[in-house]
Amino acid sequence: MRHGLGSRWWPGNRGNGVLARGLAAGLAAVSLSLLGTVPALGVTATPAGDLAVPLQDGGGHAARTVVTLTFDDGDADQMAAARVLHRYRLPATFYIITGAVGAPGYVTLSDLRQLAADGNEIGGHTVSHLRLTALSTDEARRQVCGSRSILARWGYRAVSFAYPGGADSPQTEAIVRGCGYTSARGLVGLRAPGCPGCVRTEGIPPPHPMALRTAGEVDSSWSLHDLERTVTAAEQQGGWLPLVFHHVCGGSHCGGLAVRLAMLDTFARWLASRQRLGTAVRTVGQVIGGPAARGAVRPTPHVAPAAPHGIVNPSLESDAASGAVSASLETTSAAPADTPRCWMEGGYGRNTVRWQRTTDSHAGRWAQRLTITSYHSGDAKLLPQFDLGQCSLPVRAGRSYTLSAWYQSTARTQYSAYYRTWSGRWVYWTSSPYFAASPHWSQARWATPPVPAGASGLSFGLALFSKGSLTTDSYRFAVTPPDVTRRIADWVLLAALCAAGLAVAARAVRRRRARANQG
Repeated sequence: MRHGLGSRWWPGNRGNGVLARGLAAGLAAVSLSLLGTVPALGVTATPAGDLAVPLQDGGGHAARTVVTLTFDDGDADQMAAARVLHRYRLPATFYIITGAVGAPGYVTLSDLRQLAADGNEIGGHTVSHLRLTALSTDEARRQVCGSRSILARWGYRAVSFAYPGGADSPQTEAIVRGCGYTSARGLVGLRAPGCPGCVRTEGIPPPHPMALRTAGEVDSSWSLHDLERTVTAAEQQGGWLPLVFHHVCGGSHCGGLAVRLAMLDTFARWLASRQRLGTAVRTVGQVIGGPAARGAVRPTPHVAPAAPHGIVNPSLESDAASGAVSASLETTSAAPADTPRCWMEGGYGRNTVRWQRTTDSHAGRWAQRLTITSYHSGDAKLLPQFDLGQCSLPVRAGRSYTLSAWYQSTARTQYSAYYRTWSGRWVYWTSSPYFAASPHWSQARWATPPVPAGASGLSFGLALFSKGSLTTDSYRFAVTPPDVTRRIADWVLLAALCAAGLAVAARAVRRRRARANQG
């Protein structure tokens, strides 16, 4: 979730009273004395210990500060940041969208192994990067527990979690705790350029470990001075300062949620030098500690997969924000509020696309129209939401499924089908034959090939891949009935092959007997 950072904030302008600072420092010292799970002053992922070197503020009062660098989503460009941090021996926590690992623009399994080998922590960030508060309880549990189970299969004992878009509630906090995580991080709550009235640091131990506060998201509006002032303000207070990063940009054109690699390098070098003043850099897991620090990690409870069901909202009558969180903008409203419930606006390439709900429907009141006004590459299509079964369609490997929808279009169209792997990653599978342009409502019906081995979910949509418009409505999905004629033909062919084989064998036996008699 993006938050406006507003005007610059200078912590030295507030709270300079000696008495207030003394009280704050004293409370911080008491709080930090409980930190038995944060290693001593070094900046590598070492065994638990105490912070031994006190921080002296301007008034001579002892304070201790821990900074945690967290990176969300597992974007591929974060590997450049990891190399910078490793150079200065600064560990970080990387919250991974497990369903994105190996996808274009995201880290690979090899990258995860390198991050862990360098002393970083691997945490969970759901499977599909959906806002938990927009999901059913069952889907939210599949997303949270599923991410931890997948990380465990890859060899990582994840204990730290981050809410996609920072969206949490008492219900989602209970789900995260029940799945075995020992902490969950949000996106706001601490003083930053966008929240000058917030407290400066989180407590150690934090009062609400399932709702950890941060100083907002570090994005392109932050300067090096902002980062340094946020840390020095935390040092005056004492306590824990988690920072949130997303993309890391090494070129001249950076997105809104990116920081320049050169600035991160300068900040990391400066932050590493603060250890002589008592500021340590630790992962979230090291700060939280508890059983995880002693190797006693709770197992993840088994969560049943989604039961088979048909298309949700097949006539596109109800609309709602999908809950999808854009990994590039980190906004919890990635899908407009008028997107049909349980559907998402998909596609790829460089095109100008407009989406519109329309009353020009086939059945019911509403249909969905997409228009491409400028086409360069790729396509656009409406798809059931990529998730773990609340909206996407549970399927069985080896079965064929019949897809149908009604459409009007000014250009030809075809189905594009995607399947979900065991790790939650969605993969393009196949496309149907073309369906001709139609000014009137026409039905597009297609039986898929057998679902590939290892697939457990299906999403599909009619695609537009040229300039024009496409309106769709009345979607259907069913298991393809067995073709009795084809089955009979298969048995006849098998019987013929068996008979031919027996005949060849019998002929060979007769020949051997004839040769034996001649001898």
